[in-house]
Amino acid sequence: MLKSQQNLIINPLLEQLNKVMNRLLYIHGFRSVGLCYKGSIIKQFAPDALTPNLPYPPKLAMALLEDLINFYLKTSQSLCLIGSSLGGYYATYLAEKYQLKAILINPVIDAYKTLYPAIGRVNISYNQKSFLWTKDLLEDLRDFQISCITPTHYLVLLQKGDKILDYKIAASFFSQCQLVIEEKGSHHFDNFESKKDLILSFANF
Repeated sequence: MLKSQQNLIINPLLEQLNKVMNRLLYIHGFRSVGLCYKGSIIKQFAPDALTPNLPYPPKLAMALLEDLINFYLKTSQSLCLIGSSLGGYYATYLAEKYQLKAILINPVIDAYKTLYPAIGRVNISYNQKSFLWTKDLLEDLRDFQISCITPTHYLVLLQKGDKILDYKIAASFFSQCQLVIEEKGSHHFDNFESKKDLILSFANF
């Protein structure tokens, strides 16, 4: 992505940041977009939430997220991340680096292992677009692997019916954190709207 193209994404988001002191930043998953199932629900109960469409290359996605966070931390008081699937993996890295709260929804723990089988042409779930996922891009995910966490930073939402990820891996990794583990469900997290009050309370909104 060209710098000018990235600025077209970042600048409108930065204008939003100037308006509200408390903010949710939603980080979507691998084949997703900002206003996906969960992103759209977050916008309903937190209209000022940021739900950017991330570039698919991990380093570009992280650069965009860090630009937003750095700008926000200079101009506001409170920021809470919400990350789903691969977005949960990114959110964990960012929560530790910037000492932020993060709400993780069926998060990826070992991104390299999880996304190795996806190498090739990948279709985005919410539109007709696709992208080429390569071994080099997969390797870039290693830069954001976290082995030690600060348990108080996290609220982790898991559903046992997730057929994409084994919920037990995340439950073990985040065992010292605030955990919500539900029976059945799915990878996209069924009945996500029911978690509104829990999310807002954890984020201190």
